[in-house]
Order: sequence, then C-alpha cells, then structure tokens
Amino acid sequence: MLVAFATESQKFVDAHFGLASAFSVYDVTAEEIHAKGTVYCPKEFTPDEDKIEGRLQIISDCAVVYCTAIGGPAAARLVQSNIHPLKVSEGTPIEDELNRLQTLLAGSPPPWLRKRLQQEKNN
Repeated sequence: MLVAFATESQKFVDAHFGLASAFSVYDVTAEEIHAKGTVYCPKEFTPDEDKIEGRLQIISDCAVVYCTAIGGPAAARLVQSNIHPLKVSEGTPIEDELNRLQTLLAGSPPPWLRKRLQQEKNN
C-alpha cells in the first residue's frame, strides 16, 4: 500500500496538506517498507489552478496521506478520491508512523484500512 507524508524535511511529518511543498511516498506491507521517493508540488499556482487538485493528482496512487493539518473540504476531496487523510502532531518522525502502520497491517487493521487492503487485493 502506498502512503504519503506531507513534509518539508523528508524526515518528519511537518506540513499542512494544502501548504506542503513535498510528499514522501512509501510502499508499506506487513513485511516490508520501501521508500518510493519524494514528489514535489508546483511552487506557484495561477489563479485558475486548484492547489488541492494538484496535490491530489501527485498522490493519487496513495491509500493514506499523513499531515499536520488539513481543511475540511480538502479532507472530503481526499476521501472521495479513496485516500484516507491522517492528522498527526507536527514533528512526528515519518519512520515512527511507518512502523506503526506496518504493525497495524500485520495485526488487526481498523475497518477503513481492511477495506482498502481488500480493494488493493482485488485489483
């Protein structure tokens, strides 16, 4: 399962979803964690561009996105796009959240995560 972290440092979750300049992406299974790289958001948007849509597009393959904060409309758009937003405290180490997610995957994941895992298995 691909997960993204809103980050400025690439080591910590330290960005608001709508203000993040980059997302670090990882492939996480119950057995392994693989860094897939960092995707960067455009630095500037024209008045006609939707910055949330731009961010949605670059993480569209992810099942989960971790951030320090996210607005209600942006969170709703993520959920509609089948991406689950998770808010964590600013400065949370990405490695800690990866390990926590891997433990969840190996044990008893919450219903929303089980549903997503089943969807991925069927595709």
